[in-house]
Amino acid sequence: MSGRVVWAGVRAVCFDLGGTLVRPEPVATTGQVAEILGISLEEARALMGRGAKRRLVAPQDLAHELAAGFGRPGLAGPLTEVLERARRRAQDPQLYPDVPDTLAALRGRGFALFAMTNALGSSVPEQEPEVLRELLDGVFYSARTGTIKPEPEAFAIVERACGLSPEKLLHVGDSLAADVRGAASAGWHTAWLDRHHATGPLVSAARTLRLSSLNTLPLLLPARVAAVPTASEVAR
Repeated sequence: MSGRVVWAGVRAVCFDLGGTLVRPEPVATTGQVAEILGISLEEARALMGRGAKRRLVAPQDLAHELAAGFGRPGLAGPLTEVLERARRRAQDPQLYPDVPDTLAALRGRGFALFAMTNALGSSVPEQEPEVLRELLDGVFYSARTGTIKPEPEAFAIVERACGLSPEKLLHVGDSLAADVRGAASAGWHTAWLDRHHATGPLVSAARTLRLSSLNTLPLLLPARVAAVPTASEVAR
């Protein structure tokens, strides 16, 4: 990174949550569900994307739905444990060390800051965790909006909420498929946060940069921007 401003027109930054701002479990909740049900991770992701990530649902209710759907009601107990543990983690998110200072620096410059996540409806906290309220102007949960990344509508919802056009928005996330390709298709600027130094080429998105941490992000954005909507003006 040269430290030169790359996104001169950006006025707001949207982040993915798990794996970007928040430390995930060694095995993600969807992966644990897949193991219990005896299906592949890809199958579990597709299953959750069709319903469980698009609506709010209690952990025990989702567990019974999944167990019954696979004809194995005896699995409701183990599934409930996994889903309730995920909800507790969501209520007390553990941030990566580079998150507080980076977001504070960006907020000090006038950037509006958001997060957007494909969260299971059973994991969405009833009240926004204090640590997220302090750092962000809004969090968009797929279970509340009804749409998941990389679908264009997921990004359009953020645009409408903050009143900014795509070229003034930057999305930062760790998923090439959901975050980078989704945001690029919506016309946003994009950054791939590669915390684990993955091998292989970056996707062919002209406005995408590969970051190894969030520490370099402020170096690539303007020193000051005009004010944008405050937290009270953005639907959480």
